[in-house]
Amino acid sequence: MTTPEKRSPAILLVATSLAYCLIGIEIIIMISPFALYFYSVYGPILEFFSSRPALSWTTEFFLPHMVFLDDPLVLALSYLQIFLVVGLVLFFSAAIPLYYGRFTGKGVVQASFYRKIRHPQYLFLAISGFGLLLYWPRFIILLLYITMLFVYYLLAKNEEWRMRQEAPGRYETYMQSTPMFLPGEPGDKIYQTFFSWIRPKWLSLLTIYLLTIGLSLGAAMGIRGYTIARLPTVSQKELVLLPVFPQPPAESMALYQALEASPQVSALLNELRPNLAYIFPGDYFLTAIVTDADRRFSNEMIERFPEVLEWHQDKFRGGLGKFFKIFYNFFKTLGTVETNYEVVRVVLVQVSGAAGQATAPGDLFAMGLKRRPVAIVDLDPDDHHILSVMKASGTHKWGTMPMPTF
Repeated sequence: MTTPEKRSPAILLVATSLAYCLIGIEIIIMISPFALYFYSVYGPILEFFSSRPALSWTTEFFLPHMVFLDDPLVLALSYLQIFLVVGLVLFFSAAIPLYYGRFTGKGVVQASFYRKIRHPQYLFLAISGFGLLLYWPRFIILLLYITMLFVYYLLAKNEEWRMRQEAPGRYETYMQSTPMFLPGEPGDKIYQTFFSWIRPKWLSLLTIYLLTIGLSLGAAMGIRGYTIARLPTVSQKELVLLPVFPQPPAESMALYQALEASPQVSALLNELRPNLAYIFPGDYFLTAIVTDADRRFSNEMIERFPEVLEWHQDKFRGGLGKFFKIFYNFFKTLGTVETNYEVVRVVLVQVSGAAGQATAPGDLFAMGLKRRPVAIVDLDPDDHHILSVMKASGTHKWGTMPMPTF
């Protein structure tokens, strides 16, 4: 019979992992047919947090997701996203000897990864979670990731307690010769040096947890500030232009001059008073993060992917077959189609404070601000001829959910 003491760690693991995974794979779910159902539950949570001044920072991002920066540190961190896949591969590899040992009744598993560390699966999940954190770097995911690491530690301690009951003597010998997570037990050494004097032990663990949260948030805030300082912005009067792909500042200035020279656009600038302008390729899929207007697909893109227009117009119908067909066709021609600049799209955005007041140019990427797309201008990339001008709806593809701003 399963006792409450044995059920509670399993429940804790499932609850924490489920919360982290559901929030962490938001970027995958948001482009799938399940987005409507997902955001019907998760969306109100995000909106609640973003509407509270004390909590709005949790929905913000501390690394760029929409803008590509040519910066060594940011690029190095983006490369570490590969840990998402590496960790998962290692996790499933570690499951093979574990379940083989259980099915064959060999007791304490000491083969493969378990020869070097006692809990490789938790370690590999932590590695994968770190990659996921860097891929979709909301502060709320950072908080859940740190919490998940401590839950893994508690679960590992509980498993060791159970194994000592099931294999007395043998498991103690295994513990003495095999580190818990990392060779050399650096975590235990840090604990013994700085925190072992705190009693009872649960209080020392709580202290370490809160300290880890504080240091992690401090590091994330520092990375966010570093990123914002290196955004390739160009200021013209009260408007700040931000290209999502690297381009010379002179090119951004030339685009602004074309906007200002157009009587229609100039009238919109005076009427709507936008203070931020994103510069996208016309068919760039992440424009949906800023506006819900349809993208401008090139003729080449439509010829190669005729289903993309149908999907774009009604992406929540047709089931998974249509959803995965696009990705299948995309990977068939991987490397032959690139995001193009046949059309340059400028999305004009009003950035304001909680009370609706205009935001100064130097504070456009501060946390807790409201961002509303007000107009969209499409231009020819060569001569900057205005192709179309339209007012925006004021929302992005997912309504009012907080999305990446850089």
